[in-house]
Amino acid sequence: MKRLPFTLSLLLLAAAAHAAPHRDSVKTGWNFGALPAISFDSNLGFQYGGLVNLFYFGDGSSYPQYLHSVYAEVSHYTKGTTVFRAYYDSKHLLRGLRTTVDAAYFTDKMMKLHGFNGYQAAYHPEYTEEGSFGEGFYSYNRNLMRVVSTLQGSLGHGFGWAAGLDLYACKTGAVDKAGLGLPPTPTAYELYVQGGGIRSEEADGGAHLYLKGGLMYDTRDFEPNPMRGLCTELLLLASPDVERRGNTHVKLSLVHRQYFTLLPQTLSLAYRLGYQGTLLGRTPWYLQQNLHVLVLRKNLSEGLGSSSTMRGTVRNRIVGDGVAFANAELRWKIVHFRLIGQNWYVATNPFVDVGMVVLPYREAALRQMQERIGLLGDAELVAGGRETPHACAGVGLQVVMNQNFIVSADFGKALDRRDGDSGLYIGLNYLF
Repeated sequence: MKRLPFTLSLLLLAAAAHAAPHRDSVKTGWNFGALPAISFDSNLGFQYGGLVNLFYFGDGSSYPQYLHSVYAEVSHYTKGTTVFRAYYDSKHLLRGLRTTVDAAYFTDKMMKLHGFNGYQAAYHPEYTEEGSFGEGFYSYNRNLMRVVSTLQGSLGHGFGWAAGLDLYACKTGAVDKAGLGLPPTPTAYELYVQGGGIRSEEADGGAHLYLKGGLMYDTRDFEPNPMRGLCTELLLLASPDVERRGNTHVKLSLVHRQYFTLLPQTLSLAYRLGYQGTLLGRTPWYLQQNLHVLVLRKNLSEGLGSSSTMRGTVRNRIVGDGVAFANAELRWKIVHFRLIGQNWYVATNPFVDVGMVVLPYREAALRQMQERIGLLGDAELVAGGRETPHACAGVGLQVVMNQNFIVSADFGKALDRRDGDSGLYIGLNYLF
């Protein structure tokens, strides 16, 4: 900690050396970033496939704000996840409204289940080793269809409203041990179902509609990577029990982001504070890790844990009926240049992520489950410890084209071994 002021001073001095005013050439018409989807995520493995992100700037008078954005991806990860996604965003399709539609289908042969309620869930990396339960112990099979549609309108002076309809259809089950070459030992998912930690009527997933509405206050100067301003979103989401499984519930999501310019066009400080919890009813276990946001910046918005929230912790390590989290980043645009007729810059972002469960999920039932499965084997799923904040820290690198197409790589390290070791995540966009 004593070295932090010195390190920050070095960053400020180095940034000042690059702080000469930079002006992009104006872009018009359609511009796109197309990439082979070759990346790496410590939780998902290597990714291969393809993606394209098209931006329409019209006559250029709005640049760098786009008029329309279209994104499409088809890819596969070596640990079993497949992604089919199409996304559209525009403030000009409907007069006076921002229209966002996101349709995706994910298959995940090794979706992670590390338990519930943070440190109250035991995490034993040795369980995944050969000679123990095997690599698939903290995994289950999930197929997810997700359609998110949102309209946003202005109320004036930075205030706005949002409304929409979302669909989540999950099919869950045990991993295919024979097909994946895994040992025939029980997995955490199977023990949760057998012991009653996961209700039998929810074990195979389900379909859920969300009716959502909310308010926001937004003064950001440029959404993909703001240099100043803030954005606060308050969302209420109601899901009726369409399948008659007793899963009617209402959730509250509150997210605040703020951005400060330290050196014009070069260095900024950004932070995000968030809370999500169940206000009424019963949220099924397979939706507890889902984090609702107005605009998805990555393929999945899940956690806490992994690339969307806690970079460096194992995937879905911190899951409960209510979670709170915070992220802080120092964003430095190191150098600007032009290449193949496009505007580029390279940036870095040292960061700190913190989160914890603030409203536990089925605490008594999980303790009873541990007593039952203790008679079935040696696996410890519930540690019974006290939940405290989880933290990780790291640094990222971004390569940005025309200020909107952002390829990002983040490396984070967990500060407590109970959250894992470290993680590397290569994908698109800043975290927030």
